[in-house]
Amino acid sequence: MHSGYLFMIAGLLCFSTLGVFHKIADVKQCRPAAVNALIYLWSLLFAIGVATLISGRSLAVPISVATIAIPFGISASVAILAFQAGIRHGDIATSWLAINLSSGIPTVASILIYGESLSTRKIIALMLIPASMALLWMDKRRSDQAHRAHRAENLASAPAPQERA
Repeated sequence: MHSGYLFMIAGLLCFSTLGVFHKIADVKQCRPAAVNALIYLWSLLFAIGVATLISGRSLAVPISVATIAIPFGISASVAILAFQAGIRHGDIATSWLAINLSSGIPTVASILIYGESLSTRKIIALMLIPASMALLWMDKRRSDQAHRAHRAENLASAPAPQERA
């Protein structure tokens, strides 16, 4: 197996585990900002450790790399916080699927900015993203309506509070 596939599988497993850990943090009522800060702290320590071990040198960062890394780090932090807010108010399956469908955005940017070629498969995949998002929205709407109806039914069947004299 080519080493690229091993990295792809490791990335897939780590991102999947990240989603599960976020849901566990939500169930345990952890503060999203604290979870986010700790995720990035441990990521930073791990990345510095790996980078210095592999290169065998100290970590010297050119200003051009820092200039690119800072906005990307901020974007990643906002994305994680938004994901945590999403799973707090909805299902992890829906939130995770929406994040995975967002890969269409860099694909379109790559096509427009770098002139990446379009194959039939890419065209079909890009066309299915809006359809998937519409189906997710319809499912969420239907689920919310059923939840409201169930709650109204429970309120209607609850015994009336007794008045005190």
